[in-house]
Amino acid sequence: MAVIVRDNTNDALWNEWAKVLDAAIYDADVNHVKYDELVKALANVDTSDMYAEKTQTFGDLDDYLVKTEGANASEDDFEQGYAKLIQHYTFGKSVIISRELRDDNRIQDAKQKVVNLLQSYKRTRAKLVSNALTLSVGTTTSMTFGGASIDISGADTKALFNSAHTLKRSASTVCNHYSDAFGSNADVLNELANKMRNFVNDRGEVLGITADTIIIPGNRWQLEETVKRIIGSEGEVGSNNNDINTQRGKWKLIVDELWTPATGDPYIIMSSEANKELLATRFYDRTPLDVATEVETKSRNLVYNGYGRMSVGFTNWRHVIMGGSSDADAQSL
Repeated sequence: MAVIVRDNTNDALWNEWAKVLDAAIYDADVNHVKYDELVKALANVDTSDMYAEKTQTFGDLDDYLVKTEGANASEDDFEQGYAKLIQHYTFGKSVIISRELRDDNRIQDAKQKVVNLLQSYKRTRAKLVSNALTLSVGTTTSMTFGGASIDISGADTKALFNSAHTLKRSASTVCNHYSDAFGSNADVLNELANKMRNFVNDRGEVLGITADTIIIPGNRWQLEETVKRIIGSEGEVGSNNNDINTQRGKWKLIVDELWTPATGDPYIIMSSEANKELLATRFYDRTPLDVATEVETKSRNLVYNGYGRMSVGFTNWRHVIMGGSSDADAQSL
């Protein structure tokens, strides 16, 4: 994430400090990347220069047809899926470096304030993605975030995790929302991965998606230990056999510290490849963090004001499955 700092100070009292504080912001932007990495792991990050972004899913072409010698090839069109309008939201926050702080030469305290302004934005950015991903469940298609109501429905108007996703060319429905606990072995994990592998596109063609990522809440250490044993042990977990652990090396574990459910042990399996190919979870940096400074005449304080615009949305649901859900919509395997 790249930050822009606009130094508008022209005050002999603050000029030297402003340069030091601006440098602290740039340094923190490069070195504090934990939240940036979470956003990249969960979503396709892109920029935008519009009020909102309209996204559309496209299915594959039908199979090739046999043609006779000299005949024209059959023509086909891409199957258009559901469309989604992802609206950008504006975020802002200010911190004040008091004149007294300057008089007492407490430069380290001032640095901490401006660095926290940057970190707060990075956390907000990551939390927007994490909350949208983990709260779009069952019948929940909006969330309150930053004092506003934000749409978190999928392109099919349903929650990202739902038991009855609809297909454009079929009356049948598909579920990616289950109540089954993770368990103490790989059985449930394998069954959910097989469900994902057999998801179909809007033409009804099997996609063969490979799940490769497990996402769990940051406040469920028992679940974390279980998952690590199942996907990381050399031998088969929970067995006295000498069989190899077929799960080892197949999975990446993401412990999302911003996901802290009050009850239950929910988890998500995801295909990072399908997320990219389908452009499924979308995150837009409409305006990267823009920090401006000014000196207030009445108070003689130095003010740092942060401004940014961003958005998140879901074009497709086939890259994820939730398990361990306590929501009434969840089905059992």
